[in-house]
Formats: sequence, structure tokens, C-alpha cells
Amino acid sequence: MVADNTSGFNCRYAVANGSPTWSMHAYGEAIDVNTVETRTSSRGIRCSRPRVRRSLTEPTTGPGVAYPGGALVDAFAAIGWGWGGYWTAADYQHFSTNGH
Repeated sequence: MVADNTSGFNCRYAVANGSPTWSMHAYGEAIDVNTVETRTSSRGIRCSRPRVRRSLTEPTTGPGVAYPGGALVDAFAAIGWGWGGYWTAADYQHFSTNGH
């Protein structure tokens, strides 16, 4: 995240309660976009890195930021991918083929 890289395939479990299940990232069917520009989540995540910490509280719109009606969200929606920004515990940088 600190490197501001966009990442897709990552063989890991999903962040969820209950029994471990593979993340959509483990199948290459999810991507996290612009990890510094786009807020990480609404889950109160704390980070000591200044650039990342800013993204948790600052711009919610602008170049490279995912927001409703913005270029990123619209582009992924056009190919049928869901956005984590619509979740109850939003993950604004997350897009996936099944919306999870």
C-alpha cells in the first residue's frame, strides 16, 4: 500500500468473520486500485505512514480516487465488476468480478 501500487492476484484469505475462505484476490478476480489516493476502508484502519494515513481522512474525489460516479467506479461497472465502496464496511479501493 505504501508503494501506491495497484494489486490484483494475492493468494490470501478473505478478511471476514467465520471459517477462512479464499479472497477473490486469490483467484485473480479482484483488484485494489490506487492504494494511496483511494481510501483504504471505512473500518477505522490506522496506519503510521503519512501518505497512507492522509488517504484515510482526505480526498474522497479527484484523479485516481474511487468514488460513486467517478471514472474508476464507472469503468469497472461497465465491465460488470462490483465496487467495495458500496459495502456496509466499505473498502473503497476494491473491485471484483462478483462484487465481494
